[in-house]
Amino acid sequence: MHVFLTGEIQVGKTTVIAKTIQGLKMSYGGFKTYFGKDRECDDRFLYLNSVLEPNNIDDQNRIVEFRKDQFPLVSTQKFDSDGVRLIKEARSHADLIVMDECGNLENEAIAFQDEILAALDQDKPILGVIKLASSGWTDLIRNHKNVTLITVTKENREQLPEILVRHFSKKN
Repeated sequence: MHVFLTGEIQVGKTTVIAKTIQGLKMSYGGFKTYFGKDRECDDRFLYLNSVLEPNNIDDQNRIVEFRKDQFPLVSTQKFDSDGVRLIKEARSHADLIVMDECGNLENEAIAFQDEILAALDQDKPILGVIKLASSGWTDLIRNHKNVTLITVTKENREQLPEILVRHFSKKN
């Protein structure tokens, strides 16, 4: 069974994933998205990288540009190339696939969506994050028969890594 976390912004979803994979005795791969130090600024960037690598704030990992009073400028091509490549690598070489995070920014990234949905139909476990305020293609994840959705809160975020380690350890 795949597990996707959801919850308010900055509640600790990525931290829950980091603590969970630290506690697992299995290989993992996949993708993560992250902001730089400019997260709170009106003008900022979102980056995509392998979950196996440290956050790298450079142009090659930049996937979305946010500007004040403008729609986000999304690099759909990078989702469809780099994102797909990272998922495929995890599907073929890892015991656990990490997807942090899926949301509305990928609405036009059809190859990326297709790769995620194909992974959901497989037995290889997935630990992911789905944006709370998202709809459209992400509803296909949210409502997938193989997905359990867990809402991360301030009250449960400290207990979740241990629960998830037990869950994924039983599957391995």
